[in-house]
Amino acid sequence: MGMLLILAWRNLWRNSRRTLITVSSVLFAFMLATALISFARGFQQQMIETMVRQETGYLQIQDAQYFDQPSLDHTLEYGDEVRQALEAHQDEIEYTVPRIQGFSLAAKGMSTRPALVTGILPQREDKLRKLSANMVEGELFSDRDESAVIGEGLAGLLGLSVGDTLILIGQGYQAMTATGKFRIGGIISFAIPERNNTAVYLPLERAQWYFVAENRLTNLIIMPKDTEHIGPLANDLQSMLDREWYSVAVWEELMPDVMGIIQMQDTVYTGIAWVFYIIVGFGIFGTVLTMFYERMQEFGILLSVGMKRRLLSAVGMLETIMIGIMGIVAGALVSLPIVYLFQRFPIRFSGEMANYVLQFGVEPIFPFILDAQIFLTQAVSIFSITLFIGVITTIKIMRINIQEAVRNE
Repeated sequence: MGMLLILAWRNLWRNSRRTLITVSSVLFAFMLATALISFARGFQQQMIETMVRQETGYLQIQDAQYFDQPSLDHTLEYGDEVRQALEAHQDEIEYTVPRIQGFSLAAKGMSTRPALVTGILPQREDKLRKLSANMVEGELFSDRDESAVIGEGLAGLLGLSVGDTLILIGQGYQAMTATGKFRIGGIISFAIPERNNTAVYLPLERAQWYFVAENRLTNLIIMPKDTEHIGPLANDLQSMLDREWYSVAVWEELMPDVMGIIQMQDTVYTGIAWVFYIIVGFGIFGTVLTMFYERMQEFGILLSVGMKRRLLSAVGMLETIMIGIMGIVAGALVSLPIVYLFQRFPIRFSGEMANYVLQFGVEPIFPFILDAQIFLTQAVSIFSITLFIGVITTIKIMRINIQEAVRNE
């Protein structure tokens, strides 16, 4: 076997320029595919992390009908049954974030704007969404406070500032009229325009009073300690709650649109990567085929003097595999610092591209993902193509007609 490896290695460098060009094509395909998939995974991770923290959390307990019919009439009662289920899994849960949400009209004088009113426990919500870091005026209220925090865009649309009075008019639980006046204690800024123009936050108890929904929640967000095993935790919680009244959902179920975008991206980026692979495959195949026909007479002579076909085929296979391995190793060595660089210094979009990305609810900053699985996947894909070409070469060598090969010039 050692002799076959030496022969294959020497044969490759009989035409070093052609070998280097072929290895380079594998290198660039590996590098481009790795960078593309790393970027795609970074975009997806950023999207998931943003949406999970800004919207749904990793797990939610809701009323059984709330997902299909999200309204205040389908709020859940935060009672003993829910508390007991949470206490039974307290070792797996980092913290919970209770919320009550509903749409209302925000008004000042004769001006009105639609608003999403959210009742929160400020310390827990701040831990999840880092609201205090986005405050531009005033401060985030405390649990027992009666003031409101509104989005910077909404404040601008209504001409409100800290210390002014915000009037909310809407519909509460079981069609009760919801009205209230709240002093503005702070103004918060979001990168996402839709949220910036509609956000109104109230202390949880104050929001429950406003919606006439005492001790009721639209959703109870659960942040687990281990985000890799949220499925089993969801199943365990659901088994302890009455399915007729409560539903436990993971983020994939709560954000089907995001999952659809991720699946579409996976399909597109995988297709592009395979275009690179196919181009490289044809490049390797062309090189190997050229080498085969250039050495046809040599093969005929070797076979005529007694060299076994299987040994000659093995040399041909090893040559092809060596080209693939050299390209993969070189590609990994070049790709690693590039991916690491963009992981440390993420791409930041601006202008129209930034506005487009913001439509998905994601901040336009995307780090690459440095994941060994991505490198391994590209290596296996390219090596598989190389192996397939090597098999074709082996079949051709096994079918060589010695007389025709010897006469070949």
